[in-house]
Amino acid sequence: MKEAIGSRVAEVLSSGKLILGPVVESFEEQLADACGRRHAITVGSCTDALFFALQALDIGPGDEVLVPDVSFIATASAVVRTGARPVFVDVDENCHLDLNLAAELVTPRTRALMFVQLFGAMGDPDAIEAFAVRHKLAVVEDGAQGFGARFGQRRCGSVGNISALSFSPMKVLSAPGNGGAVLTDDDAYAATVRRLRYHGRESARFVELGYSSLLPSIAAAVLSLKLVEQDRWAARRTEIAQRYIKGLEGLPIELPRCVPGMHHVWHKFTVALAGRNALGASLKSAGVPTMVHYPLPLHREPLFEPWEDRAFPRACAHAARTLSLPIHAHLSDEEIKHVVSATAEYLASGT
Repeated sequence: MKEAIGSRVAEVLSSGKLILGPVVESFEEQLADACGRRHAITVGSCTDALFFALQALDIGPGDEVLVPDVSFIATASAVVRTGARPVFVDVDENCHLDLNLAAELVTPRTRALMFVQLFGAMGDPDAIEAFAVRHKLAVVEDGAQGFGARFGQRRCGSVGNISALSFSPMKVLSAPGNGGAVLTDDDAYAATVRRLRYHGRESARFVELGYSSLLPSIAAAVLSLKLVEQDRWAARRTEIAQRYIKGLEGLPIELPRCVPGMHHVWHKFTVALAGRNALGASLKSAGVPTMVHYPLPLHREPLFEPWEDRAFPRACAHAARTLSLPIHAHLSDEEIKHVVSATAEYLASGT
């Protein structure tokens, strides 16, 4: 892979076509096919992809968008960038937007909902789309963490009116730098996003206020090569997750779970326990890196003060109790054993 990437990068540099052009177009076609969409439009980041998706739906001041309370900040900040208001909804036991609670929050101003594929686990698309039809809402799929995930026969990137993907270095399909994409089956939405990403240009004329948000050709070339390896790398992450689960079963810790129909791609392996911080410190001393995703529910972020005066028990519990263990396709068998043994030893000690 290293040699193939070096050769492909050299080829792109020699071509002199470093933005847009045939390399980007080829990757967009490859990506659309992988996700089951008619259009894929690459942009500079998933944050921009979410913002452009909302703009394509004509979301703006006076509108409200339902947002799960557990997600990366961009899921909600993209709504704020349009001038609309994010309405936070507590999550269900799988950390997806709780549709029963969401129904209570729909108002005449509610225009859309954000369907987030958290940690590589895809939610039920049929339930989301049925809810959206019932309440006359658009669906923006935030697939930043879910590329390659499926629920039944539906693939991440194929749900709702419009979807957004991330190619940041932390994601399963990662670019050298940053990047994102918008996916849709709607010709008008696709045309809007293509204008927005390059200063509002259409047919060599600038017809609206746009932005500079382009995926470099080098990034597209690398992503194109990596895309071919995704199934193999996802299988390795699944093997690691299964080994973690087997090694930690029966210990005082909540392990991630898959519901029927869910094909998890294990972007993160997130556990839960009351002594989250103490476990993290113990693993750090054993040479095992961990992370907390996310230490605050979205409704408690300073950006959104004054905070909503409602209870978010599951989101708050997640923020207080979860810890992510290392998982990526290149962990060695010895490293996997060490993570399991260090975690199990701490839990078994009853510290």
